[in-house]
Amino acid sequence: MERSYRLIDYYLPPGEGFVLESLVATTYQVDFEFFEEDLLAAALGVRSSVSRLKAFRSELERKLQKAEVSVLYDLGGCDRLARRLSPRIDVIPVAAGKLHSKISLLMWVREDRAGGAPPDRRMRLIVGSANLTRQGFRHNYECVVPVDYGGKIAPPRTLLTTAIGLVQQIGAGSQSPQLSRQLATFAAQAALLPVGAAAPDDPVALVAATEVVPAIRDSWAVMSNKAPETVTVVSPFWAEGSTAPEALFHLFQRLGSPANLEMVCCGERSADGKTWLPVFDSSLAVDLKNRLGGRLSLRAALPDAGLHHSSPTTNDIGDELEENEFATRLGAANRNGTEVQRSLHAKMILVDGTAGSVLYAGSSNCTRRGLGLGGPSNFEAGFVYRLTPRQRKLVSGLLTFAGPATEVRSDSVPSTVQPPSEEETFVPRFLSEVVASGTAVTVRFREAIPADLVLLMPIPARTGDAGYWLLYRANAHSQPPAEDFSVDLAVCQRCDEHLNPLMADPSGRQILPHVFVEVRWEGHSATFPVRFDDKTSLPLLLVGRKPTEGELIEYFLFGKEPEEWEEGSGLPGEGSEGPVIDAPIDTRRILAYFIRRFVQAIPGIETEIRRAGYSRVSLDGALRGPTSPLELAERAYASLTRAPASDEPAKTPTAVGFQLTEILAALVRCQSLATDPELHECFQPVLESCRAMLDTLVSKQAELQAEGFRLYQQRILGGDM
Repeated sequence: MERSYRLIDYYLPPGEGFVLESLVATTYQVDFEFFEEDLLAAALGVRSSVSRLKAFRSELERKLQKAEVSVLYDLGGCDRLARRLSPRIDVIPVAAGKLHSKISLLMWVREDRAGGAPPDRRMRLIVGSANLTRQGFRHNYECVVPVDYGGKIAPPRTLLTTAIGLVQQIGAGSQSPQLSRQLATFAAQAALLPVGAAAPDDPVALVAATEVVPAIRDSWAVMSNKAPETVTVVSPFWAEGSTAPEALFHLFQRLGSPANLEMVCCGERSADGKTWLPVFDSSLAVDLKNRLGGRLSLRAALPDAGLHHSSPTTNDIGDELEENEFATRLGAANRNGTEVQRSLHAKMILVDGTAGSVLYAGSSNCTRRGLGLGGPSNFEAGFVYRLTPRQRKLVSGLLTFAGPATEVRSDSVPSTVQPPSEEETFVPRFLSEVVASGTAVTVRFREAIPADLVLLMPIPARTGDAGYWLLYRANAHSQPPAEDFSVDLAVCQRCDEHLNPLMADPSGRQILPHVFVEVRWEGHSATFPVRFDDKTSLPLLLVGRKPTEGELIEYFLFGKEPEEWEEGSGLPGEGSEGPVIDAPIDTRRILAYFIRRFVQAIPGIETEIRRAGYSRVSLDGALRGPTSPLELAERAYASLTRAPASDEPAKTPTAVGFQLTEILAALVRCQSLATDPELHECFQPVLESCRAMLDTLVSKQAELQAEGFRLYQQRILGGDM
């Protein structure tokens, strides 16, 4: 891809005609408002502005119907989720080990695929230090690297397969069918790539925490048999505690005992406001100096390297716990708000000598867990490069944010700022996952639950607070649940925030689970995501309603989007006034006119399906989503057992039988054009559902058992009856 200094540009398609098919990302923390409104909007090509919220949400959800998106994040790094989070995104918290890697796997497919041509897919692997947050993408000093695959680009395939393996390891505890399907697709697509060879600018390895130091050492051995002259370590966090000097000393020994060691740390303004001091334990620096045989220097990250001065908005503040500390310190030092100040969040190790250089860039802080220096290690990921002297000059700009070096001497304590102590976070590690299917919610546990556990699910509402469903409340007389339990929201007790019972909703609104549950235990409170495995059954908007049959016909006939935000009970047709009619007679209520419009909409149904036939995900959404032929068939079938809506006539069995037959015929025609076996198979469950509805209708309605209707079916469907 073209060089860019905006991280969000790495998530844009690789060229015209490509649309996002799959995105899997790992991160320590994720700001879901930023992820949806900025990153996903760019990746999916959402044109509506966030300021037009209704239009933006509708367009985003419709785009997400055609893609699969999964985000794995560290449970301890994020205790609150966005209320407007899309249920079409699989949000997967990880509690088995600290998830600190920042890996993104993206797959695009060409939308304008020629008939019969194999799918043209491109992939991109993104690895670095930035969390999926505004702070990480817009304000911090970060180091992030993209590697493209497909077309004429053939970097080492092992980088991609290693990344897929790391994500599989991170997500091993999840039962998400979507994540498993995505990773299997990435692995299958990677297997089709050439083995590739490392170009001069390509990484030579993708490494996890415990592999960082061995990979650097091995790469240096390929370049030189001498000790490196200088090692520069960039890290916002460092090993702490009484054994920290020994751990860091052994680290630098393994890196070749360089003559010069530079440690680039976070910076904080001095008391007199004239200089920036490194945030580093001064006693640790002196102890480490006494152990080393070479020169040791500390460098503070400057707050405004390469920046134009402007005032940040309050909406751009906030990231993972470590970044909150940076923002707090910088904010206190910048009370007048006139200076742009950037926090150090990049993690790099640079080994230099006359023969060249070795560079590590990734997610690993210079800590025991980050680099596997003893004890448990984090989930980390980073690239290792071998650089010639010429290339080393090109990457010198990576360190422009590092201030002047302050040499550490054995006989004096350097001027530094003591690192803040890490605050303990309380998160519901006893929860494994919460899964919604229809009105059923299943909760799974990974360990024993607290004795006072309360699980609440907010009731989705267009405005205001509609209360909660009380999924679980422990008490002294109840048996603790087994490893999992299920609750049907249709009969679940409702309550307010103080757990006082509420009356059931008498309006008969459609029951839809929320995207998260609120967890209360031992005086703590946090939110935990809900996973929706059957996303095609969801309405376009979580607080919206399903479109009426008339609106679906209008959609296929004219491309008119149904108004999902309209008030009403959520039942089909309620609150729908339909288009303005100028004629003195409302032809919408006349069956002959209604069926004529239906027939005119059939080419639109087939066009919609063919347009979505570039990928399984897109086609599945077009066949079974909220504006799909299956939805239209279900609305038509149900019209015989309910009162007609304001834009619909009373139906006859023959009219409905005709509609189901024509929908089936359109689906069969479209399936015959799908040469890809995977796409061909997508039609089967939809065809079976439509046939089942038609067979049931014929068996119950005598007028459809006449010879005339049988001959009509045979003529239209032939051998597909």
